[in-house]
Parts: sequence; structure tokens; C-alpha cells
Amino acid sequence: MTSRPGCACAVAAMALMTLAFAGAAAAGELRATVRNVKPNQGKVMVALFDSAEAQKAKEPRAGYFAAALGTEVQVVFPDLPAGRYGLIAFQDLDNNGELATGLFGIPAEPHGFSRSARGSFGPPSFDDYAVAVGASGVATTEIRLVE
Repeated sequence: MTSRPGCACAVAAMALMTLAFAGAAAAGELRATVRNVKPNQGKVMVALFDSAEAQKAKEPRAGYFAAALGTEVQVVFPDLPAGRYGLIAFQDLDNNGELATGLFGIPAEPHGFSRSARGSFGPPSFDDYAVAVGASGVATTEIRLVE
């Protein structure tokens, strides 16, 4: 029986690649369309939360901001582990990086939640605006800004 030196190396390399891909964690993606944006006024800011506790502590997992050029903004959060995520958005009309509020802490700038969730007498609960993201694939949601 004869041995081909290149053959053993190729088999070993293929085995290592298979193990590397099998061990790689799959990740999902969350895409949102922010609607009802006032064109050419400030920025749209979106925070991604992975739990009600993180939202309450104001500790987003990730953030995104884009110039408000049209009436819609597309937002993509890639490489997310499987789980539930909620998005909170607002249009920063005065460009100060914070949601302006009025009397009793009521938002004074356009704002919204994933799944276009709305609360009564306050913001919706995390369960109301959470979106399930799988270990792979794309989850989509809509955020409708309201004043």
C-alpha cells in the first residue's frame, strides 16, 4: 500500500474545518423598520434591550442611530444569540442625544417600541414589545413613532 503525503494533510484540514463550523455559535438577526419619521429633522436613535431588567436599568445591549433623511429608517442588529429582544426608538429632534420629556415625564419627541407596542398610562411592558430571535435567520419588526 502506498501513501500519498498530500492526502493525509487534506483530510486533516477538512476534519478541522468541519469541527470549527460545528462549534461556531449560530446567530440571528433583528431588523426593524422605523416608520413615521419626520424627514430632515435630527436623528433616529434605537436601543436594543435583551431583558426587562436591562431596559429598567437603561443598559441597552446595543444602540443604533441614523440621520432622519426620509419617513422611514431601516435598522439591523446582526449576530444576536437566540432570545427575546426589545427595541425602543425616538427621533432626537433637538439633537441633544436624549429623549426630551414634558410634564410628568411624558415624551416630547416622537418615540416608539418594537412591534409598534403602545402602553396605557405609561410605556408598554417588555413582554409587549419583545421580539423572538432564533439561533439563525432574520426576525423583523416595525416601530411606529408617535408623539
